[in-house]
Amino acid sequence: MAHETTPRPPVHLIHHVPKCAGHSIDCHLERLLPRGAYHRTKKRRGIRRFLSTRQHIEAMPDPAGIRAVCGHFLGVSIESLFAGRELKRSILLRDPVTHIVSYYNFRMMRYLSEGLNAYSFKLAYAATQRNFITHYILRNFLELPWPRVVSLSDEEKYEIVNAFLATFWFVGDYRFCDELVAALGEELGIPGQASRSNTQAEWERRVKWRPLEVEELPTDAIVRIREENPIDLRLWESWREARHETASTRLRALGRRSASSFLATEAVRLVSQIVRRIERRRPGFEVPRAPVAQDLGLHV
Repeated sequence: MAHETTPRPPVHLIHHVPKCAGHSIDCHLERLLPRGAYHRTKKRRGIRRFLSTRQHIEAMPDPAGIRAVCGHFLGVSIESLFAGRELKRSILLRDPVTHIVSYYNFRMMRYLSEGLNAYSFKLAYAATQRNFITHYILRNFLELPWPRVVSLSDEEKYEIVNAFLATFWFVGDYRFCDELVAALGEELGIPGQASRSNTQAEWERRVKWRPLEVEELPTDAIVRIREENPIDLRLWESWREARHETASTRLRALGRRSASSFLATEAVRLVSQIVRRIERRRPGFEVPRAPVAQDLGLHV
């Protein structure tokens, strides 16, 4: 009689979008899972990141013993290492307005902690890629090459990302972090409650900075952010309540979009990134206690 083989456990792939509560999950899994059962991917450095995948996995433990992988750079090419095992993908999303504000506060506090300067929200927004989360998924998770991304229409990008999310085990708003941690704990046999990590309150204790609040943005600025980031907005609206019901999620229509072309906004972003780099290193700059009112408008 043939011997029955014990089925190998599934592998959890936690796709970490910046400022969507993923750091708390990462710290929780790293602290509680046995050595060799968890890995966080890193960004590949140097010229090799243009010639290969953007994720650095050379330090990964034996894939046979891994139960969970997390990272900002967690591309689909890694899945071949787990052939024959069930893959359970998860991701937390965020609406574009609170996301850009949270990312701005995080960057400013990080720069100040490193002895660099803060700069205006207007400049930060100009230097941020439109539909940041959508493009982050396309480039870092689906590993689409840059020429391919440029060639896609908004509708095609939306369709590709939606099809990807429909294969996930868990998708939801970042506020469902606790619920995701509890579900992972049950799956992995570890406690299902995680301490918050890399939070705004934690950074506020380190640096002299009063964070910008969404409520401080002018109404027209909020409207403009939503209009200029329609794919991210529709993704969040479609998937924020999905949780484990990803196969039956009803998708919102993409609808009206900004007239600006992707390449045009990318050109503005490149210039703004150069200005941003200069501003954060400019000597004699006073550390702001709070965002200056005239900096909150987005007209550039």
